[in-house]
Amino acid sequence: MKTMSGQITTRIRDKILAGEYSPGSPLLQDSIAAEFGVSKIPVREALVRLRAEGLIDIEAHRGFRVRPLLAAEVDEVFRLRLSLEPAAVAVGARVAKAAHHLAAREALRSLNDALSAKVLNNIGNLNSAFHLALVVAEMQPVTCEILSRLHTLSQRYVRMHLLPVGRVRRATREHNALYAAWAEGDARRARQLTTQHIEETRDELAEFLDHN
Repeated sequence: MKTMSGQITTRIRDKILAGEYSPGSPLLQDSIAAEFGVSKIPVREALVRLRAEGLIDIEAHRGFRVRPLLAAEVDEVFRLRLSLEPAAVAVGARVAKAAHHLAAREALRSLNDALSAKVLNNIGNLNSAFHLALVVAEMQPVTCEILSRLHTLSQRYVRMHLLPVGRVRRATREHNALYAAWAEGDARRARQLTTQHIEETRDELAEFLDHN
């Protein structure tokens, strides 16, 4: 069972990733404690944890704030994903067993259902779950842990990336093609599709942030 601070951490994280706490906005401990009906102690513990995850900044004399969306962060996070994720997915394609195929297929179904219904409030979590399922964590635990952190940082950008017309359809098509190659054990193709998918997302996000 999660501790109180762990539960508050999850709730605040979900609100940040869903955009309910907007980038750059202050996170007032008194207000959050009142919102969740708890004392300030677990709220502060949660904010400190989320700062360690890179979702929150703390400024002298101003307190905690949601980390702003930054082109430099997109470049760094997606560059790191490119250095790790395509190769890890290729390994996953080679070592995955029936149970891993089932888990990845279910993660893809949940993601596709949300995209089809245009329910984007939890899309970052669903997108991460699908991508990380392809890595097969039990075979690559350290790699998966690092990628999980990178996906947490990139989740805030995923919803924004999907808003333009046509992006949902394309994302669904790309995810389905990636899963098909991975499930067939085609490591080379899975690596190639993962690389293309991450690169396209990075480039489109960079362009958007440069003009806003």
